[in-house]
Amino acid sequence: MSDLSISATEHGKLRVFSLSPDLSATLDHTGTLDALGVALGVEITSPDDVQIVPANTLGELGLSGLVREGYDITPSFDDAARLDGLDTDVALVRSAAFGGGAVTLMQSAKATLVATFTEGKAPAPQFTPLESDAAQGVLTPAAPPPTERSLGARLALMAVVAMFIAAAVIYAYYIGFSDG
Repeated sequence: MSDLSISATEHGKLRVFSLSPDLSATLDHTGTLDALGVALGVEITSPDDVQIVPANTLGELGLSGLVREGYDITPSFDDAARLDGLDTDVALVRSAAFGGGAVTLMQSAKATLVATFTEGKAPAPQFTPLESDAAQGVLTPAAPPPTERSLGARLALMAVVAMFIAAAVIYAYYIGFSDG
């Protein structure tokens, strides 16, 4: 079995590994992905990018359905048949699982590469042009809403008015409005 080189710039790839029963049992027992990392000869730094799928849990969906629905990948007919024909637990490993660095995966009897896929992107929606007369022409932008004074400007205005009133009261009290 040859080793797999993954470049530091690779993204959007999903690798499907068939797991040996010993490795599956170890992963179930420990609850970590350390044993998978040892089997592949690398450190898995992003466990969120690895999904361990027990063979008996997929039901009618099948592994090809999980890949299609969960990763937006449409496997070919042959790949779908190969995925659905697996009777072992599998590891779905995304490129990001290795922290973005260049790594070389060792293939072993414990983790055998089944397939490599490129994750898809949903196609842009196709819009049907509207045919009615109301849909013709060009919309002009609406007039901008009138600007309102900010709270700070309102408070400053009220403070100035209060100062004038206070000055008038003080002037009237101390100096007064005398006739002459």
